[in-house]
Amino acid sequence: MKEPCYRHELKYLLTPKKAEILSKRLEKFLPRDPHVRGKGYTIRSLYFDSFNDEALQDNLMGAPVREKFRIRLYEEDFTLIRLEKKVKHLSQGFKESGILTPLETGWILEGRYEFLKEKKERVFLDFYMALRGKLLRPKVIVTYDREPYMWKAGNVRITLDRNIRFYREPKSFLKKNLCCLPDEKEKALLEVKYDGFLPSFIPAILSGENPLQSAHSKYVLGRFALDY
Repeated sequence: MKEPCYRHELKYLLTPKKAEILSKRLEKFLPRDPHVRGKGYTIRSLYFDSFNDEALQDNLMGAPVREKFRIRLYEEDFTLIRLEKKVKHLSQGFKESGILTPLETGWILEGRYEFLKEKKERVFLDFYMALRGKLLRPKVIVTYDREPYMWKAGNVRITLDRNIRFYREPKSFLKKNLCCLPDEKEKALLEVKYDGFLPSFIPAILSGENPLQSAHSKYVLGRFALDY
């Protein structure tokens, strides 16, 4: 089995005004992800947690090692759905993923998990074990609009997530046009990921708006927006 590739991960909270200024600055100095048409795309994620909210508590307490599972799709395209496992160790992390069909996703929403043991990728067995051992269950849907930027040196990926909104009912994940609850504080989330080094000009681009570094994830924002 291939060893996970850890990357540095930094997160920053921004006000809407600062996010707009930073968006224009990033657009000027960095190329967009070449796979993206237009300015960006919309992401919908369904987050899972244990019966005692282990992932949520680990994030709030700043646990040095954290693990989180989610199911994700893009632009309400239900033909490409991913199961993702994210592991964070201090300021570094890695992600493993595998493809789910809409039918398989529906089975998971119904609590039918046995098929996961038959899939090839390790992430599915890890997910199955967490579902059975930790009583992992779907908790909240988070939707947002993402602007992705890249820089080849250092394998840098910068994403600016805005218009973050939440939906309480996990079983609606495969429905179109969800009427989601917007983030009342209208915060934007900037994420910076890179491998061995971060080119020196990139912190200079970001520092102009003095963003507030944060360990909180969109999952945490969603849980608190929906009263935990």
